[in-house]
Amino acid sequence: MNKVLHKVRGMLGVGVTWGALWAGIGAGIGVVIGLVRPEVWQWTNPVFEWAAGMGLYGVVSGVGFGTLLTLREGRKTLSDLSLRRTALWGLLGGAVVPLLFGAAGMFPAGTTIMDIVGAIGVTGFLGGTFASASVAIAKRAELQAGAERGRLSADNSSEAALPRP
Repeated sequence: MNKVLHKVRGMLGVGVTWGALWAGIGAGIGVVIGLVRPEVWQWTNPVFEWAAGMGLYGVVSGVGFGTLLTLREGRKTLSDLSLRRTALWGLLGGAVVPLLFGAAGMFPAGTTIMDIVGAIGVTGFLGGTFASASVAIAKRAELQAGAERGRLSADNSSEAALPRP
């Protein structure tokens, strides 16, 4: 049972992290919209709306990516993960989010198929980018931690640091 809880915690951690980062992107989009169309401030707050919406998309996308990664790559170590396959799982985890929200009836009235296709493109791109970046950062951190423990460097040279007592 501890393994399952550990995996669920990891998936939720990815979801929360992606949600916060995507919310920042959404806030930036909201600022641009508010500057380009100042009249929207009369009836809404585009910064908050975009941050909240993108943050929610990010959480669901991150959990989706974590689920796909666990199901498809769960037996591999971090160093065995391919950035391409990881990006694919992130793209799929991100692209499915607008479909889920659409199926749940969470799109505003008047949303067209092209709006949904555009959302799939944006969330798929962000999911693939965040997935590959997440794994690349984790691999780099693992390499740095290994170097601190006296392991061979990434170039497999024989000049390893002496292990610390």
